Amino acid sequence: MSTENSKPQDVPLPEPSLIGLATGLAAQAMVSLGMFPNPTGEPTEIKLNQSKHLIETIAMLELKTKGNRTDEETEKLDNILHEIRMIFVAAQKEQERRKNE
Repeated sequence: MSTENSKPQDVPLPEPSLIGLATGLAAQAMVSLGMFPNPTGEPTEIKLNQSKHLIETIAMLELKTKGNRTDEETEKLDNILHEIRMIFVAAQKEQERRKNE
């Protein structure tokens, strides 16, 4: 017999936003760059192609929304792209270093 307390509750979600979308894509890119532990417990795998695609998707959003963003959205989007690109470059260098060992 099901009771009201046993049903999963819907949690309130924020309003959809450009920054929310870009942040979600950046988080996925960080997973593919090995920045978060693998939830399965297996070794973290760096997937540069996947992260590059996600970064390029964020850059496409930046380009396509140019002239339609607030100053705050522009600043946050620029910061997201800068940070994730720097992490990508570091992961790329680390992967290259490991190949040369």
